Amino acid sequence: MNYYQFNAEDLAADDYFKEWINAPTPETEAFWKEFLREYPERYYQIEEARRLVTGLQHIQQTPVLSETVDTIWNRIENTLEESRTIPMTRWLNWQRGWKIAASIGLILGIGLLVRQLTKKETDAAPGVARTADEWVETVNEANQIMQVQLADGSRVDLNKGGRLRYRTELAGAQREVYLTGEAFFDVKKNPKKPFVVYANGLVTKVLGTSFRIKALVDAPTVTVTVRTGRVSVYPNQPGRVHDPESKGMVLTPNQEAVFQRDASTLNKTLVESPRLLIPQKEVLAFAFDDASAAQVFKAIERAYGVDVIYDEEVMRYCTLTLSLTDEDLFQKLDVICKVLDADYKLIDAQVVIYSKGCQKLN
Repeated sequence: MNYYQFNAEDLAADDYFKEWINAPTPETEAFWKEFLREYPERYYQIEEARRLVTGLQHIQQTPVLSETVDTIWNRIENTLEESRTIPMTRWLNWQRGWKIAASIGLILGIGLLVRQLTKKETDAAPGVARTADEWVETVNEANQIMQVQLADGSRVDLNKGGRLRYRTELAGAQREVYLTGEAFFDVKKNPKKPFVVYANGLVTKVLGTSFRIKALVDAPTVTVTVRTGRVSVYPNQPGRVHDPESKGMVLTPNQEAVFQRDASTLNKTLVESPRLLIPQKEVLAFAFDDASAAQVFKAIERAYGVDVIYDEEVMRYCTLTLSLTDEDLFQKLDVICKVLDADYKLIDAQVVIYSKGCQKLN
């Protein structure tokens, strides 16, 4: 059974899952713990399904509603079965479509009811829900960024709708957190204990740095953008690859990685608006007087932390006299290439210069 493809409603209707929730055995405990260890990004689907199952058990204990429990389960199972077997052409029939939509609406309504019934048990404080094994889950339901202070001194700025799960004391060999949504991380440096973020199938591992992760629930991609330090990112495939991190990449400031969830592929590029990495007073160094192309490109690399690739032999006679103190990175590159009659491309977060060279001046 490929439980990885199951959503919360699928799991809630599965007998093996319900057995684990209602009457766990050593076998079911071992199976589902191993499942979560291998696929930690499915945690929220598991918890949602758990709430559905336990919530319906609460309903069963209520005399007025107990008669409807079997009907609810039957409708969930029948709706899921229909949604799996109906051909695509029949989905296009509106008469069939509104019936399925109504059934799905019923399931969503049940989910809301279950949440209300179990809210008192799961809520430890506004926006915070305690789970097993000393884990805490923080949910930002406000219209502004929520600041979460972790036990190690790290800070997480959680965007609206974001969910962050973590141990209260960040116990264990690694400081592990689970993110759904968007957040900015400012991680306290600790070389002996890496900080690891799991987000929709992508793992981000750091020692101490600041970066942003965008991992929306239904989005096809996960994006990691680095502001300071170095970050290792790689697909979360513990059961398929001996060393998953070896299949990833390292990001530095002004770089970002885009993870395609369906294909499990990673691409590296520059951020949309690279920031200066040097003090403002050093920006004056971008006033050049008969400077060689090598000097100009070296200044670009230092200022923005980006590699500039060019043919030194071809461009050995190219010089520039110009001031580039106010322009951003891409404006600087546009001006330089226009003066030198050259072009540039961004390839794998590097700037590659294409030039025919310059004439030697007597």
